[in-house]
Amino acid sequence: MALPGSRSAAAVLDHDGRVVVAVEHETETAESVLDAVLDAARPHGITASKIDHVVFAVTDLRVMDALAAATGYWRGWPGRLAKVAAVRLGAATTSVPPLTLWPPEMRDRVVVASTCLSGGAMLDGSDYEPLDIEGLLAFARQISGTVGAVAITGVFSSVTPRHELAAAEVIREEMGASGAILLSHEYGGLGLVERENATIMQAALTAPVAEEAAKLLTAVNQRGLSRAEVFLARSDGTIATLDNAVTHPLSLLGATDATSVVGAALLSDEQDALVGLTKVDGTVRAVCALTDGRPRMTVGHTKVTGVPTGLSIPALVPIHASVEEAIDRAKDAPGDLPLLLVGPGARTFVQSLSPRIVGTALAGTVRVESPVDAEAAAAVGAAAAPVVGEARRIVPLNSPHLDEIRAAVREAARASAMRAGADPAKVALVCVEEKPLAYLSDPTVMMRVRAGGPPRAGWMSGKAKAAVHAREDAR
Repeated sequence: MALPGSRSAAAVLDHDGRVVVAVEHETETAESVLDAVLDAARPHGITASKIDHVVFAVTDLRVMDALAAATGYWRGWPGRLAKVAAVRLGAATTSVPPLTLWPPEMRDRVVVASTCLSGGAMLDGSDYEPLDIEGLLAFARQISGTVGAVAITGVFSSVTPRHELAAAEVIREEMGASGAILLSHEYGGLGLVERENATIMQAALTAPVAEEAAKLLTAVNQRGLSRAEVFLARSDGTIATLDNAVTHPLSLLGATDATSVVGAALLSDEQDALVGLTKVDGTVRAVCALTDGRPRMTVGHTKVTGVPTGLSIPALVPIHASVEEAIDRAKDAPGDLPLLLVGPGARTFVQSLSPRIVGTALAGTVRVESPVDAEAAAAVGAAAAPVVGEARRIVPLNSPHLDEIRAAVREAARASAMRAGADPAKVALVCVEEKPLAYLSDPTVMMRVRAGGPPRAGWMSGKAKAAVHAREDAR
């Protein structure tokens, strides 16, 4: 189910991934689009009690709506952002203090206090500096009762998160159960500043996004779908359980774009193509490359509201002069590719083309087509998406424990996938990478492992179970 704005789409897929019914609905509420798809599915013998999973691809959970835009759009955020305290472990890194690259107004609105204390790791896993326990205790006392979340970032915590975990224990012991504690190693990335920025943003967004996501769960439960687990689509075209996804709110950015590209691949049976994302009026707003059935992702330091982060989102090429120009810019090789049009204006765009082009090609393409159910491609992509988890580790190749580390990273990826809601019996490795890191005295690689599988079945969140039990008790 895709909720990208004033027009939403929904689809029901069977257990073999075939589209049973797809609808596009002029609404921006989850309630209306749920009603529409359930009404459309009923003649096919599908009722709410037969639905195993509900997947939402949501462009704006209200507090998220400004994130994908340019610097300054953060001012449109509601006033429910959590107040954050930022802790950096690495006292020798103050040449670039925490929050240096943030717009001052935004920094002052989000971050209540920040500190830089000794701690962190070296590339070989040894301590960068001793962890400053007393400094952590003093800072925890200072912020206690004034913040909704604490973001902890350690130097090279992607090598070992030992100091981040220890710091979290110290702060939790002092502050009690109030407020969330977010650790940067859970959000990946090698760069200290980008990882720190992302962790602080996640900390500010987690509580209000969870509040908005709870409204989606309520809408699902009220329609008799409370035995179906709810998932949210993520920016890479995968999905995660509601509880897991809201602890990583930045990963929701670009979700409808990603699932639109994945849906285009499924509906057209193409693995490598270009996907045109259309608007209601039949114009193409952007083009994205489809590679091996997945959207091409951005590489480098993606900025969110002007703040550098390690976030990776679909690499959309916006339309400026013409669609042909965007097609040329979206390709990474000179060969022509199919152009698949999806979204609410897909058919209108194809119909607007000259008859000599339809079914053949625009410049840079081998053909132009709008697959069946193109209007609901984002919903189809979300419904068919796998659950994927990832683990990263920086490792010197001369480590005597290299094989054990490789095995541990693979197991961590599997565990990450299961925490995100993958079926434990069907989780498998889907990507194993070892990329050399430059400018280091010893040969060192960044290990990146992704594992995934279909969403688990026969499970309900605590809130869903409570809703079911309450109804049963009321009878």
